[in-house]
Amino acid sequence: MAKKRRCERCGTKSDAVEAMPDPMTTALEPEATDHDEMTLCPPCAIARFEES
Repeated sequence: MAKKRRCERCGTKSDAVEAMPDPMTTALEPEATDHDEMTLCPPCAIARFEES
């Protein structure tokens, strides 16, 4: 059973929440390798990407 994580933006606790490089900085600076890690649900990850 997968461990449920909490989204750091909306607080949702779900199996779908994943740790990932910051979608905003990854889009703005794709060549960088030192992006902060964020724990986000899919809707918040998309919203963070769209903020870029």
